[in-house]
Amino acid sequence: MIHISRTLPEHTEYVAAHLRQGDIDEMTHAGLTDPAAVVRESVEVSTFAFTALHDGVPMCLFGLRPDGILSCRARLWMLGTPEINTTKKDFVKTCKMVVDGLLDIYPVLYNLVDAQYPQAHRLLYFLKAEFIKKVTLPTGNPFILFEIRRKK
Repeated sequence: MIHISRTLPEHTEYVAAHLRQGDIDEMTHAGLTDPAAVVRESVEVSTFAFTALHDGVPMCLFGLRPDGILSCRARLWMLGTPEINTTKKDFVKTCKMVVDGLLDIYPVLYNLVDAQYPQAHRLLYFLKAEFIKKVTLPTGNPFILFEIRRKK
């Protein structure tokens, strides 16, 4: 069973030590050289940071970074472990439920995703993300801006 909880320091450390290779590659493509530091910073700078746990084992961390106090937009992020693969169907259903709840708070969720990360693209597609445009980062690597919008 998947349980969502506020992120605790031990969740952050576990995920940092067990990141999926795709997430590590995405960080590298973005020019980030210390994945553990990225995990910690992502949690620290987020207004909301949560952990999805499967039978008590962290599957992923996710959170929101609003654009501003009065903004209706927030940057959505997720960093996962291979534990996601143990219950893919339940995981994507849980993601859909969580994102629907987050859209009640911020009607527009967005971020950049590595253009070379098909697993992330499949999840975003399931979550009804719109892929807005390709951008090239200073590293020379292509990323895609996506948005998920609350249904009117």
